[in-house]
Amino acid sequence: MKFTKIFSLITSLFMTACSARAANPNVDVVSPEEFQIQLTAESNAYLLDVRKPEEFADGHLAGAHLINWLDTDSFKQEAAHLDKTRTIYVYCRSGRRSSDAAGYLAEQGYTVVDMAGGFLAWEKDGLPITKEADGD
Repeated sequence: MKFTKIFSLITSLFMTACSARAANPNVDVVSPEEFQIQLTAESNAYLLDVRKPEEFADGHLAGAHLINWLDTDSFKQEAAHLDKTRTIYVYCRSGRRSSDAAGYLAEQGYTVVDMAGGFLAWEKDGLPITKEADGD
């Protein structure tokens, strides 16, 4: 009986954790390849890199705009000025920060596409990067 309760609790926690990212219908989490396809196909997309400035300077996706998620006040101020009619395509280094930023942006009313695995997955898949200035 005790084992069943513990197993049920663990299963519930696991299911909650796994479904947390899918809980917001305004966040679509896609692979780097799908991210690139959707981003290219959508003429009014806004590409957002939420890493630190030094990470951005080491390489980023062409046309990306930098708003550092870890600088909370600045992020919220800058995000408030984004156009809600545009889909926000967001990424970070490995996917953790972009997941958090995507959730925040979705709560603010934005439609968001988050890249699974982040910049590391993008590079691993051999997709193009740049060190040119951001998309602003």
